[in-house]
Amino acid sequence: MDDSLVRSLIQEARTRHYTRRTILRRAAALGLSAPAIAAVLAACGSSSTKTPAVGGGTSAATSATGTTAAASGSGGIVNANTTLGDKGIGNPIIDQSEYWTEWLVFNKLVKYDDKGTQIPDLAKEWKYSDDSLTLTLTLVEAKWHDGEPFTSADVLFTLDKVKDSNTKTNYASRLQVGDKFVTWEAPDDRTVKITLSEPYAPFLYGLSQIAIIPKHILEKSTDINTDPFNKQPVGTGPYKLVEWQPDQYIKYKRNDDYFMGKPAADGWTNFFMANTDAGAAALDKGEIDMMFTPPEMQPRYQKSPDFVLHNYVYYTPITLAFNHKHPILKDMTVRKAIAQAIDKKTLTDTVTKGRGLIANNQYATTGPLDKYNNYKEVDYQKEYPFDVAAAKKLLDDAGWKPGGDGIREKDGQKLSFTLLTYSGFTEYMNDQVIIQESLKQIGIEVTPSVLEYTTLEGMWHDPNGKPEDRAMEVQEWPHPFEQDPDVYSELDSKNVPPGDDYMWFQDADIDKLIEQGRTTVDPNARIDVYHQLDVARLKALPALPLYCAVDGWVVSKKLGGIPADTPSFRWYQRAFPEKIFKQA
Repeated sequence: MDDSLVRSLIQEARTRHYTRRTILRRAAALGLSAPAIAAVLAACGSSSTKTPAVGGGTSAATSATGTTAAASGSGGIVNANTTLGDKGIGNPIIDQSEYWTEWLVFNKLVKYDDKGTQIPDLAKEWKYSDDSLTLTLTLVEAKWHDGEPFTSADVLFTLDKVKDSNTKTNYASRLQVGDKFVTWEAPDDRTVKITLSEPYAPFLYGLSQIAIIPKHILEKSTDINTDPFNKQPVGTGPYKLVEWQPDQYIKYKRNDDYFMGKPAADGWTNFFMANTDAGAAALDKGEIDMMFTPPEMQPRYQKSPDFVLHNYVYYTPITLAFNHKHPILKDMTVRKAIAQAIDKKTLTDTVTKGRGLIANNQYATTGPLDKYNNYKEVDYQKEYPFDVAAAKKLLDDAGWKPGGDGIREKDGQKLSFTLLTYSGFTEYMNDQVIIQESLKQIGIEVTPSVLEYTTLEGMWHDPNGKPEDRAMEVQEWPHPFEQDPDVYSELDSKNVPPGDDYMWFQDADIDKLIEQGRTTVDPNARIDVYHQLDVARLKALPALPLYCAVDGWVVSKKLGGIPADTPSFRWYQRAFPEKIFKQA
């Protein structure tokens, strides 16, 4: 295992708040081994990838009486799987904790629905002070699984433990604004007040990542990192953990006293499996009822009589990013001509095998950031329609004339650019080829280059790098939080290299909107700010959104639908109804 690469990716993932999907993409691009990838996932809050066996037996999609298991309260046990392996940690604030246990057994103060809207969890309501520096949360009446009451003391205990440097947790940064920890207090059993050093709208997103743990069980622990609680967790969530067979499965039973009402299913069993191929075999045999399915596996289920493929959109588009320090690409006319020379529909259909969505806005359509898209005023297809003749005319009018070899020239310079991406993804390399051929039609020479991820990363953060060496890139820039639209780190002028604005985009008006967006805590007012930012980015074209990737869950028709408790499931039926199969 290359320890330096692992350490580098862990630091990168924590700093930039990568999702599991992004971590896996980066790890593959680096060529990391399976054990190395497992180490990164574990250190960033996911479990590692061991090679466990299926627990065996027949599907529990039906109960002992034969009734179907539950998408909406009809009872039964739901069988699912995970390919992240078993780390044996059920405390959700500790590194390497078990993801399904966090989701089913515990609650956060707030959470997000599938449209990215903040909704109540253990906090039934919250409000910022007029100066946006004090966040007051009012808590629900709830009980821990052992019958003890949940109070504000549990919240303070949890936040104290996350802040404690002796706790092996990657959530401490969620309690910081800038480099300062926020402070917290509890005026009474049902109220928590958090004080920030400055207004910071993404703070609620950070808070939504921290599950609350019980003070009365853990306050006397000599080492929370190794406490027996880690194997026998007690939460406030919809299900109780009742059996844990290492490297085989975890069983959860319905919590009949759940404060949000009766959960849908009688329980869940989550099997540890080696990979998605093992999961598919178990799914086909009826040993599990549902599983997360990567794009390459989805076609086998698309017309299945026994299963339903439910797709959802990855939250940020793949883009063609421009280096704005490049002396030619600084010219908006050139960037506009490039945008109009690319047939995004053909590109999308080709590289995603017909399973992607053309990106016409900054955030993925119907993903959790969808509401920040300004559909009334922003449409990249309309602003930069595919039109080769118009693209040629733009370059003609700007003085770029075809040379003897067909490549346009002006003042001794050629319209010739490098187009980079990182290794490990055939999809991105196919993007390069299509873009190369598209731009050749209008007299622009493109030289594709595929680099190791660490090599490209070093170029990103080199303030003295030559822009000609990195003119354009196929990647996911700019890259916000998964459920928060903030793009400060990658698009604000203050963060040019060695910072994360590695495409050297600088625009004073856009900087103002970014700052306004991250300091506006009123949700509706914040949407308005990002709608303005959507328009500004359309006109400035820091990067051209190309397409959105599509992930999915495959679900047995026995379930009657996606169970409401399924972790992190997001619909995209509104955008792509022709590829959602209706259930019987």
